[in-house]
Amino acid sequence: MELRHLRYFVMVAEEGSVNRAARRLLVSQPSLSRQIVHLERQLGQQLLQRTSRGVRLTPAGQALLPHAHQLLAMADATRETVAGARAVRQRVAIGVPPGTDGAWLVAAVDAVRARVPDAAPEYVEATSSDQLRLLRQGRLDICLVHQAPPDGHTVREVRRDPLGIAVRPEHPLAARGGYRLSDLDGLRTLLHAQDRVPTEQHGLIAAAQAAGVRPHWHFSQFTEHALAHAHAAECDAVLVVAHTAAAQLPGWRWEPLTDLPLTMTTYLATESDTRAVVREVARAIAGLGAADAHGRGGPW
Repeated sequence: MELRHLRYFVMVAEEGSVNRAARRLLVSQPSLSRQIVHLERQLGQQLLQRTSRGVRLTPAGQALLPHAHQLLAMADATRETVAGARAVRQRVAIGVPPGTDGAWLVAAVDAVRARVPDAAPEYVEATSSDQLRLLRQGRLDICLVHQAPPDGHTVREVRRDPLGIAVRPEHPLAARGGYRLSDLDGLRTLLHAQDRVPTEQHGLIAAAQAAGVRPHWHFSQFTEHALAHAHAAECDAVLVVAHTAAAQLPGWRWEPLTDLPLTMTTYLATESDTRAVVREVARAIAGLGAADAHGRGGPW
């Protein structure tokens, strides 16, 4: 087995198409197909199933993909070591949800660099659902997500950020403060798209329905441009954490709901059976967590 066979396999798996993978690899489609068939013969397993829309991984292909990523990463690290006469650093891919507090993320980067010098971390910005998918595929080692991962993972809570309401400066509520759930009645309120912070937003919507409070909810996919999205939707309030309000909604008054505390929880998740360096990086990041953090799924 040659490394190029693994690189070809990984590219086809990621593209979901032999044609697209061939274009990215700058090889012909027939040549790439022959290389994949050669790898399948060496392993004695079919790795890809051809469909009318491209290819998809067989169970054997799904098992091989994370190992192929690890082998290729180690090969790249080996070349880097020989070229620079440095110790091997192991790649650790870390997912970061959009809108993460920048100061906290910089502190996490510094903690990993100081505590795990053998790690070569790569940070990938992706939504919680996308991160969990990439973790299953072996393309991420660590997830930082805003929804509780399914069982079968090692999970820790690392942050709890209060969610609150930011109100447009010229709205009467901005002058009063002390927001309650009933203040949202009839208020045009911007919320994140449902896959961003689903648990907390479902709790808010359910509580409003139970109390007979009827805001005008508007859902939008935003990360860095909350103000523009609020203007476009003509909303007078936005449900966000404090650091987002301070950075993106200047002049808007942010406060938590006094009668309905909402918290955006950030979980750190890894596969239960993972590399030692991944566990070390996870511990370094978890060490920055809130004092009330707790975990499940086994020790690191």
